[in-house]
Amino acid sequence: MKFFNKLVITLFVAALLFPLAGNTVIANDSKGTEFWIAFPDNYPRPGVNNQSTYFQQLLITSNYNTSGIVSIPGIGFSTNFSVSANSSVIVQFPLTVDVNASDVITDWGIHVTSLDDITVYGMNKSVQASDGFLALPLDVLGKEYQVLGYRNVGVVNGNQFLLVGTVDGTVVTITPTVTVGTRTAGVPYNITLNQSETYLLRDTNGLPSDLTGTRISSTEPVGLFGGHQSANIPRGFVSDDHLVEMIPPMSTFGRSFITVPLATRLNGDFFRVIASEDSTNVQINGVAQAPLSANQYLEVNLTDAASILSDRPILVAQYSASSTFDGVLGDPFMMLVPPDEQYCSTYVAKTPAAGFSGNYLNIVSPNEAVGSITLNGVPIPALDFIQVAGTDYSYARIPVSPGDYILNSDYRFGCHVYGFNFLEGYGYPAGQSAWRLADVVEIESGPEQSTGTVGSEHCVETRVTDGNGGPLAGIRVDFEQRGSNPGGGFSYTNDSGYATHCYIGYVGGIDTILCRYYEFVDTLFKTWDSPQPVELSSFTSVIQDREVKLYWSTSAEINNSGFDVERSASGSAWSKIGFVTGNGTTTLPKNYEFTDGSLVSGRYSYRLKQIDFNGNYEYFNLSNEIEIGVPEKFDLSQNYPNPFNPSTKINYTLPRDGNIALSVFDNSGRLVSKIAEGFKTAGYYSVDFSAANLSSGIYFYKLEFNSSGQNFAKTMKMTVLK
Repeated sequence: MKFFNKLVITLFVAALLFPLAGNTVIANDSKGTEFWIAFPDNYPRPGVNNQSTYFQQLLITSNYNTSGIVSIPGIGFSTNFSVSANSSVIVQFPLTVDVNASDVITDWGIHVTSLDDITVYGMNKSVQASDGFLALPLDVLGKEYQVLGYRNVGVVNGNQFLLVGTVDGTVVTITPTVTVGTRTAGVPYNITLNQSETYLLRDTNGLPSDLTGTRISSTEPVGLFGGHQSANIPRGFVSDDHLVEMIPPMSTFGRSFITVPLATRLNGDFFRVIASEDSTNVQINGVAQAPLSANQYLEVNLTDAASILSDRPILVAQYSASSTFDGVLGDPFMMLVPPDEQYCSTYVAKTPAAGFSGNYLNIVSPNEAVGSITLNGVPIPALDFIQVAGTDYSYARIPVSPGDYILNSDYRFGCHVYGFNFLEGYGYPAGQSAWRLADVVEIESGPEQSTGTVGSEHCVETRVTDGNGGPLAGIRVDFEQRGSNPGGGFSYTNDSGYATHCYIGYVGGIDTILCRYYEFVDTLFKTWDSPQPVELSSFTSVIQDREVKLYWSTSAEINNSGFDVERSASGSAWSKIGFVTGNGTTTLPKNYEFTDGSLVSGRYSYRLKQIDFNGNYEYFNLSNEIEIGVPEKFDLSQNYPNPFNPSTKINYTLPRDGNIALSVFDNSGRLVSKIAEGFKTAGYYSVDFSAANLSSGIYFYKLEFNSSGQNFAKTMKMTVLK
């Protein structure tokens, strides 16, 4: 399929998810200073009606010392809270505040305000029926939503969604996917919500009725919660448990997701992928799924970490299975999977204070960040991470005790918080960004054509806009250079909608620059003009034992300061090994040579870095690879320098593999130092010896070799002169 080729190109840069370096962007994420939330009804357990076992509470964290107010205007409840930086506070309500009346407007909206940014998690806790959600602040709420929950299976028939109003007189249009009471499937109906008012619709039909895919639109921003009173997952397995998540607006849906299996579970987890547009094509681990229509979903059971890619915006949720599905502690819960473009670089995460015997953090990291993400100030070891096959990501599952957890990185990464207890569980994202990824309708890049001088920097800009021409911030734009200077990179748009990419052109010619956001592509052209400051007519090499002699010639030179000689051993990084002075400016042919000596056995590459007096440079690579082979005979060379103070170099050769000992003795035959010992492969060797702790005098150094009956020994004399 053509679009997946485009997705592969989009992901061609290995260093994914850097923070917004070089761009000024106002954070648009799950942290905020004002929230409107509510609690959809949890399934009432018989005999459970006291505040110690059935309650709703807010877990509030912050990066700052701050304070705020939690209120429920409809019932006259209000309480103050304060939280210290990088810690949390719990606000538990003195009565159950989940909304349980279906298809009526109530006034159970919860208003949270604070002086500084906070993260809010909701916890709906009962005996064997619990789940939590990540609250979304007012500034990221939208007007277009899709409901995502889970089907009824004939046990507890109670899939549901809940709306909360933020502005008086908000008209909400609801198009249900199934008939619920007087609300007919596929027929839109309107309700009007004032600020703090709530509306719950619960589907009590039998198997397989499901409100998932119900479309919500409103004249003002509203909050939406999806889930189930108490679901069995999958059908045929017990027991059931509460499901809830706060659903982000459709404008924040993404196309690239990494999923991670829940810790301890043996038969994997269930995932739902819901499409926002018709003809949505989805791949899971590279395998194409049946195309989805708008509001349609697919459900899969995944037992290992996976990559989910789509050509159109989608929403993805992960569901823990019923305990009998694998016989492991726990029960169903629901948590959304943010797309990788909506990851954050810092979280202050919070587990429930009590009630769950096992709590975990699932972390998804770009490979470049593995080993550098810190948890409470300590880097998470790289060995804790497992590569996600076919992607540039790895994941870790970290068991934690109840408490607060501060996670930081220079990269964007994903994090979930979840836990289990006997016949119950909970889970939610630790946080997410809320960039309007799905609103992109146009990108415009420039300059379309430009010319520059080799060695200079060239910058291009891409502006990303929505359907009204307004700028979109936080959108990742990928850049690819083809032609004389291949390469690429990426950048995130700033608050004006611009993403910038800069690079230096070292080679003359024409570059084609592709600026891409999924199927949106602009093509630019850059011509690099410059006379070559040095025209190299030849560059050759000659091997003499352990020495490599390099010879090169120029036919003309302009402003030539000289040549750095660089070497790479067996594909390792290039290192400078010498400098040869140039001839400035001349039209006459010039010859140069350089000797690289005392090499050990191996393969070597060489290049010249020609440097102008103004600092510009150009590389010339030796066309052939040099191989220093195995010596023909044993040998122990005279140390150099000799006499010496305090250090000298000793060379020896081995024509075959074996065990060696290189030792130093004084004039009486007493051993004073072991320089080298152990197994060595055939080759050339060079070691340094320091006599800083020895007095002046005559010393002897001896090489001994043995392997499969073959022995060699040789002794040489050296002089320490202080």
